[in-house]
Amino acid sequence: LKVGRRSATLTDFAYAYFCFKNGISFLNEDHWKHQYQLSIDLHDAAADAACALSDTTGVQSYSQAVLSHATSLEDKLNAMFTMVKSLRMTLSLAEAEIYAVRFLMELGEEEPRMSGNPQLDSDISSMIVTVSSMTDDSILNLKQSQDKKLLMLMNLCHEFFYIFQMVDPSRLSSVSLRMVQLSFGCGITELSPLAFAQFGVVVLSGGNAIVGYRMGSLALKLARNLCAPRLISSVIAVVQPYLAWVAEPLQTITESHQHGHTLGAQCGDVSSSTLNYAWFCMAKLLSGGDLEVVRRESCRFLKELRSKKQNWGFLCASITYLLSVALIEGPNSDVLVGNCDLP
Repeated sequence: LKVGRRSATLTDFAYAYFCFKNGISFLNEDHWKHQYQLSIDLHDAAADAACALSDTTGVQSYSQAVLSHATSLEDKLNAMFTMVKSLRMTLSLAEAEIYAVRFLMELGEEEPRMSGNPQLDSDISSMIVTVSSMTDDSILNLKQSQDKKLLMLMNLCHEFFYIFQMVDPSRLSSVSLRMVQLSFGCGITELSPLAFAQFGVVVLSGGNAIVGYRMGSLALKLARNLCAPRLISSVIAVVQPYLAWVAEPLQTITESHQHGHTLGAQCGDVSSSTLNYAWFCMAKLLSGGDLEVVRRESCRFLKELRSKKQNWGFLCASITYLLSVALIEGPNSDVLVGNCDLP
């Protein structure tokens, strides 16, 4: 378990997975009774490593083992979250949504509301007033919380953000609002910067560019205050493509995505690293970068995503690749007319 965790922190997930599986094989037959905590830790760790390696079968196996034998909701939290994250990363979004809603209910929360709900609109307006009435310092110095249930609830809400982007965007505003409400009411967690960023997108889409951009700026400042490189990568993946364009040049946004990709890769955050590189390719294209370089990099990236079975980020990278091909070869390119497959 210790060696595997160390390997995971160094982003060697294959060896970490090997260690965790070996650890499980060494457990006694009645390990769920006499080695309970060690069994929980090993199975949770194995599921996490399997998720990073896109091994959905492994995630299901180890997570279900925890859900079947755990004696408390707290011990089930990581397995619940990992199952949802794995399904989302492999784009099994309908199934991911079903599990996420089920787990959300177990945590005592309501199902996310749809846009247009009068009470939701009123709650969003109230939060905008609250944020506007506070200084940056007062927001950045809100109390922090390490409550395990709160942390998992924030993680699950964050997964909803990814899922609903693809299957039901009308619920995004509800999820973002709830994360901000939890941050203000229960305490700042490591995901609060993401909550601020995502709520900023909601506010901006409602026409308030000033408050929306401010929420994005606060998100980046809070992430840096929490000294979490992994978190910064995730925040960049939201703030730069959706909010930063309000006041920052595309060249700066391109550099930020490259930085976010590097941070995510170094910290083992596969999702954020992938998203940042997909956005980096797109921003490089839109900012007037060398088209041949964009085509080559997006082509290489698509091949890498296929080889690692990482579907997340594939759509954005595909669009960038096709746009660069169209600008270089014209609309009659073999790739564009269907005579040639994507890389």
